[in-house]
Amino acid sequence: MRRGSFIVFVALVVVLCSAGSAGAHSAFLGATPEPGARLGSSPASVRLVFTEPLNDRLSKASIVAVSSGKQLAVRNSVSGKRLTVTLPAQALMRGAYRVQWHTVSTEDGHALEGTFSFGVRAAAVGGEHDVQQSPFARNGWLRVLARVILYAALLVFCGAVLLEALLHRRGLPSWLTPPALADTSEGLDLQRVAGRHRSVALNFGFAAIGAAALSAAADAADAADGFSPQGLSDFLLHASAGLTRLYVVGFLAVALVMLATRTRLAAIPALAALLALAMSGHANASSPRTLAVINDWLHLSSTSLWLGGITVLVLAWGPSLRAAGRTQRLAVARHVLPVFGRVALPAFVVVVLTGVVSAVIELGSIAALWQSDYGRVLLIKSDLVAFIATASYIHARRLRPRLLDPNRSTPDRLERRHWRLLGVEPLLGVGVVAAVAVLVAFPLPPRQLSSVDEAQAATGPACAPCPLPTPAHDELAVAEQAGSNVVAAWIRKEGTGLAGTVRVYALSKRPRRGPFTIVGATQNSCGDGCQRFRLATGSRLVTVALRDRGHRYVARLPAQWQSGANRRARLLMLQAQGTMRELRSVREVEKVTSVPGLQATTTYVLGAPNRMTFQTDLGVHSVVIGGTQWIREPDFGYRRTQFGGGLPFRTHTWFTWSTFAQYTYLLREQREDGRPVAVVALMDPGTPAWWQLHIDLRTHRVLHDRLVTYSHFSTQQFSHANQPVSIDPPSSVSANGP
Repeated sequence: MRRGSFIVFVALVVVLCSAGSAGAHSAFLGATPEPGARLGSSPASVRLVFTEPLNDRLSKASIVAVSSGKQLAVRNSVSGKRLTVTLPAQALMRGAYRVQWHTVSTEDGHALEGTFSFGVRAAAVGGEHDVQQSPFARNGWLRVLARVILYAALLVFCGAVLLEALLHRRGLPSWLTPPALADTSEGLDLQRVAGRHRSVALNFGFAAIGAAALSAAADAADAADGFSPQGLSDFLLHASAGLTRLYVVGFLAVALVMLATRTRLAAIPALAALLALAMSGHANASSPRTLAVINDWLHLSSTSLWLGGITVLVLAWGPSLRAAGRTQRLAVARHVLPVFGRVALPAFVVVVLTGVVSAVIELGSIAALWQSDYGRVLLIKSDLVAFIATASYIHARRLRPRLLDPNRSTPDRLERRHWRLLGVEPLLGVGVVAAVAVLVAFPLPPRQLSSVDEAQAATGPACAPCPLPTPAHDELAVAEQAGSNVVAAWIRKEGTGLAGTVRVYALSKRPRRGPFTIVGATQNSCGDGCQRFRLATGSRLVTVALRDRGHRYVARLPAQWQSGANRRARLLMLQAQGTMRELRSVREVEKVTSVPGLQATTTYVLGAPNRMTFQTDLGVHSVVIGGTQWIREPDFGYRRTQFGGGLPFRTHTWFTWSTFAQYTYLLREQREDGRPVAVVALMDPGTPAWWQLHIDLRTHRVLHDRLVTYSHFSTQQFSHANQPVSIDPPSSVSANGP
């Protein structure tokens, strides 16, 4: 490249690099009130915090009353990393409210959306903050389609321009028609091939410009949350990410014009267009930014030379080769293909190396290849590239030497296989381009998602306890103990397998920091103490293993339930609760623990309507009659006190499972000691509390139950129903207590 051309190109690079500054996606970090919070009074505003400064023109949030679906009249204001939503002057009525926010990356122009709920003197509806991560969200198929057309046309056009700059010889109409070919290929119309080559470059250039404009408009509409002149202006003219998209269009237009006049110099704006494209993607929001952008630019440029060049070669020569004889075809294989190979092989090496670097930058870990949707699409792209490379190796290194060896005769089928392999490579390239378009449409690659989790971990959740998400329709919510931790799962059926979210909460009632494993599942982080998972096949249990203070603990969560039987489960629970309340007497053995190795056992005897006695494994004995309680501790006599702060005891109110039955599930029906038993699960996200009741279907009594809540894990065994009991005040009361 001449000195003047080099200076022009450096100037273009400077212009592009000035379009953006280092940074990352403005991803959601937290909010006040917290997602899922239940407030005692109406807030004056809702404040959302993000990891990076927000685009004040394109960032906004709305608040909707869940019960009526009515959107409140609110005012948005942006200050740095904060988005504040000021509520109406009048207080919010009692009920649940949903916050819907929309913001745009200041670096690569991707829109991010999320929702969460809070309640005013009522439970929130869906406490978990949900970020839209699908590349097809918000008419994403249109953006993906525009990107497919853009990348396909751009790679072919830039490949044609760059190859012409590298391989063109003065005085020849095209590098695809070298002089040696004219001397050995009588019958081939080389001028037609050269004209077809020029038509391919021009047609794909026009297509690339149109697709770049369409892609920019689609991205602008997504960023502005709707198609409008003001939205297009805010994104394309007042945001660096939008300007880079316009640079792509502009540089392509310059390259197309120069292709008609200064053919070799057209490579400069073509390379600039590829650089602008790199700066409008995830690379511009990655760290380290400069390395990511340069690496992505080299990846696009080398892909244009390799894959775009293959397509140009096939489109320019294909029609002529189909009508030519074997001698002419072999002349092309001898004099044209090796010329391209001298560029294609180094370009392919650069494609592979820069692809590996890009994968490291975007994924952050090898496991993300199979644990994230982004990684799985990247695997598909890599497989397609490997197929193209294999086809190239076979036809270039195995078949072509045999075809061109004058001392060997080769059957026609080998020659047909050679040209067929060459012709299939552009078709596989379409698959590569489609995979790239989907990857670019992802709002956040895995590494940037991990960075958000790290930022959340660094700040730490302000809530204690943290609000829990409410289960979605036909989603099972259960929990178990792992050491002193609560392991809670939200499980849904997905095809023949299971999927969902597991959260681990420590004694502090905050999400537990530290890794845990969902056995046999693919999983990816969703924040502190949170993992989303998939199990390929159904299972009776979801098994979660973690280490705490040097010990390994395992929680086994039930993962089978009868879909559509929630109403029956609730009726069974209410019937069992009513039956237990009507018992004349019952014995209950309760075992409670909060930390491993420490367990307290208490035996209760209840006698209707208002009598109870209990004894602990530490020797404490108590008698309760109505509002009076007598307690005897070891080495002391009975002392008389008031029971329950003055509220008299009633056996009728002892059984209160319905209080915690906001969500009910029928896990299974089975036989226990020859009796038909229904196992019913209850979940209350407000307390929070998770119960499992084993109900005798013949007597409708609860045989035993299991309670899991923060720092409290207990089981209750019920027996001796309606047997005669005698609960009387103690015969003597000590004047001195402990």
